[in-house]
Amino acid sequence: MKKLLLTTMMAAGLALSGQAAATPFYLDLSDDSVVNPRGAIDGLGLQYDSVSEVNTATGEIVSRGGIGLIGYTFNGSMAGFTDLSDLVLSDDGAIANTFTYDPEPNNLGVDGSTLPTVVVTALTFDFELDGILNPGGDSVTYTGGVLDIYSYQYSYDFFTPDVVTVDNGSAELLVQSEFSTSSINLGEQVIESLITEVSLTPAGQEVFYFQDSSGNFVSFQDYITATLTDILLYASQTVTVGELADNIANPIDSDGDTVLISDNHAVTVEFRVPEPSTVAVLSLGLISMFGFSRRRRK
Repeated sequence: MKKLLLTTMMAAGLALSGQAAATPFYLDLSDDSVVNPRGAIDGLGLQYDSVSEVNTATGEIVSRGGIGLIGYTFNGSMAGFTDLSDLVLSDDGAIANTFTYDPEPNNLGVDGSTLPTVVVTALTFDFELDGILNPGGDSVTYTGGVLDIYSYQYSYDFFTPDVVTVDNGSAELLVQSEFSTSSINLGEQVIESLITEVSLTPAGQEVFYFQDSSGNFVSFQDYITATLTDILLYASQTVTVGELADNIANPIDSDGDTVLISDNHAVTVEFRVPEPSTVAVLSLGLISMFGFSRRRRK
């Protein structure tokens, strides 16, 4: 099953999501207090594995991927990953289940201050979505869940870069979005989720940025506060006719009416706003001048 092709987009307000256009963004994955990204990023890429539990009697489905699969069991057996290393390293030692950058800013998140040991801060993810199979059993309408972004660290020796060591205790939640809605478009499954002012953790507030017309970096948190709007997380999953139904008919495990299916996926991630971010963030000055504030959600 081509399960969640996460194309993450940003928009100021759910109602404006259809007007959004891709907006370049910046990442600061360093340990210092200065925003110093290597350059604008148009999108993130991701290759990842997922599993889904499907109740064949009711049509209910729960899809999972990323951090949440660490320690995951089904029918009494391990069906996920044993630890963070198991999640982000493939059998041949290559990095897996980790976001890549498009275009690739050189050395983003790389700390060479402890040479010959090089420490890298990277981004991974977590999602758990609840839904129901649509008539025909080959697509899903999701009804709830979360889509999250995490950081983690791995290291390697400068002289042997192919040998990677993952810090199993380094996973840190940056963004936790709140499920909003899902729908089916031609050839794709759409998931929409909101990033609110309480969705970004203290660590996450120092990672994601836009750039205003003066060249100043504005964090996602400041953008939300200034515009008084939430950020829309837009996730699209390609739908291949017959694939989901075939996986359900040939599961990897079963427990009564519930079957377990799995697949790997290719993902593109973008952030979007309804107007160019260089225009939108100009309101920061006005917000500060008049002392506007936004009531935090319960």
